[in-house]
Amino acid sequence: MQTTSNWMTTYLAPVFPETTVLDRVTDELKAGRIARPLDELFDDLMARRAEEPETWPAFARQCLSHELREFMHADPFTWRAFSKPRGYAGDAVMMDYIYGLGEAEEAARTATPLGRNIFAYMGDRPSARAVRFRRALIAAMLDSTAGREDPRVLAIAAGHLREVELSRAVREGKFAEFVAFDQDEASLDVVAREYARFGITPTPGSVRQILSGKVQFGQYDFVYAAGLFDYLNAPVAAALTRRMFEAVRPGGTMLIPNFLTGIRDVGYMEAFMDWHLIYRDHADMYALAAALPADQVAHIDVFNDPDNTIVFLVVTKK
Repeated sequence: MQTTSNWMTTYLAPVFPETTVLDRVTDELKAGRIARPLDELFDDLMARRAEEPETWPAFARQCLSHELREFMHADPFTWRAFSKPRGYAGDAVMMDYIYGLGEAEEAARTATPLGRNIFAYMGDRPSARAVRFRRALIAAMLDSTAGREDPRVLAIAAGHLREVELSRAVREGKFAEFVAFDQDEASLDVVAREYARFGITPTPGSVRQILSGKVQFGQYDFVYAAGLFDYLNAPVAAALTRRMFEAVRPGGTMLIPNFLTGIRDVGYMEAFMDWHLIYRDHADMYALAAALPADQVAHIDVFNDPDNTIVFLVVTKK
């Protein structure tokens, strides 16, 4: 029987005969170099995850016992994902970090100099650019929706709803109804404090309540869930897609984004951030749409952001 001390030795022993990339990146960061070594780290972790899937989980855990972890966790973005103060990674505050809003300035100010530099680097990774593209796309779709008669919007897993800051229609009060639905009360508090003046209604509730029928929505011209589907398995995602589509008015639109399979940041996210998503490709998104009543679907569009990091499903109702 293996003793506890032997088990710890086995667990912490290098999974691979060489972990030179971790050592090399650590040395480069100590020397004050940021972008080039971190590019190498992200690329190496992505490749390892893709090429060695059976040993990847063990290697990802091994990364957390390496000296490099201390350097990477000096970055407020990486640390928040790993520490999960709201119980999950990818919370609304993390999105604010990407947007440069809310607590982002304070996070950068209180970080170490190295942490600030990594924080800035993280803000220009493909995943961060894709999240900002997603925000801008939703804002544009809000403005387009405002041209309909008596326009109504439903945002599921709304977070801090930062897309409304980019929407002229929201600022001008063009919507007859705008529901921000989220299970995170802290996020809804931000929405109420900063956007209630635009006629937005914060509404608490969970996906489970939607699927069970405990939450009943009205009819809306635009229904979307910005970052929710990244955390839903296939059966739940399909069921929620159907429920969202039921809430779309004839002629209205449903938007579902999802991080793409094989994104460039996935290895780092899993190894150093403990941030695990459910990734989807175009076929997966079309499969979600295929579960909808065909006689109610006018048009289906699936496309990527410019960095090929997030895939978008847009369905228009007849």
